[in-house]
Amino acid sequence: MKIMSIGKNPAGYAAILLLSWGGISVWPIEKSWAGNATSPLSVTAVVPPTASVDPVPINNVTYDIPLGTTVSSEITVTASQGSTLVITIGEGSNPAAESTPATPVRRMKSSMGYYLDYELTKDENGTQDFGDTPQTGLTLTGTGSEQTIPFYLRILPNQNVPVGNYIDTVTVTTDY
Repeated sequence: MKIMSIGKNPAGYAAILLLSWGGISVWPIEKSWAGNATSPLSVTAVVPPTASVDPVPINNVTYDIPLGTTVSSEITVTASQGSTLVITIGEGSNPAAESTPATPVRRMKSSMGYYLDYELTKDENGTQDFGDTPQTGLTLTGTGSEQTIPFYLRILPNQNVPVGNYIDTVTVTTDY
């Protein structure tokens, strides 16, 4: 004789017990549960804000001395949907003495130690510096998808500098 139990009691359902003899069911026995108890189960999740930033490098720009040079580039940001973020750009590796995070005076430097002043701006006309403070950075709301932020490199005209290659490195930061 073999006793088999079939069924579950997830919410007070009766279970069926079967007796079998030699693999043949001989007698179903119904078993009722004495009762049930319920309690709510709270399920929560926290989605922390996240962000990534990926600026496109600006390389090998030819400087037009009498006219100056303006080149566009972009920063790609991906941030959690609904999160507030601020993108800022630092003063660079070679800031002028009067440079501040709010009003950066950025300079590229040649291998011979000469400087070429430049600006990073939010607009092509150069009226909005892209600075390193929340007030001079760019505030936006994350969408959960990539967002492309344009910015501009402006090398002002008539700088008397020797021929050569000039370089600077700035830090792009996303606070969220």
